[in-house]
Amino acid sequence: MIEAGTVAPDFRVGDRSLYEVLGDGAVVVFFFPKAFTPGCTKEANGFRREYEKLKLSGCEVVGVSRDDQATNDRFRESLSLPYPLVGDPDGAITSAYKVDWPLIGRAKRTTFLIGRDRHVRLAFHDEFKMDAHSNQACTAVTKV
Repeated sequence: MIEAGTVAPDFRVGDRSLYEVLGDGAVVVFFFPKAFTPGCTKEANGFRREYEKLKLSGCEVVGVSRDDQATNDRFRESLSLPYPLVGDPDGAITSAYKVDWPLIGRAKRTTFLIGRDRHVRLAFHDEFKMDAHSNQACTAVTKV
């Protein structure tokens, strides 16, 4: 995975680029392996639970998986998530962030906090502690 201090690669977030979203403040980008699975549901709900706290700290949230966009849209709607999910079926984003599991075609469960200056402030990877991702993001945002 890319490390803290690295310039974060840009990608599309709906009709904007990540860099355009960064013009409004910091962004938490979390990668999850597969929509509609128990672990990914728990992780996404953790970011939903902490979303207002992150927004009050001037931070947006974006989730990314190797699922197609239609699947991510259904997943987002099913959980009433207040933040966008981005589909990366060809793996371009996961490759750029160095968080792909190449043999299985999934993203590693990884969270980044990216500052307005486009530099990574937090790079966190843990496949098993789903709630730790939103907790790490909230802790890191208070230090930015």
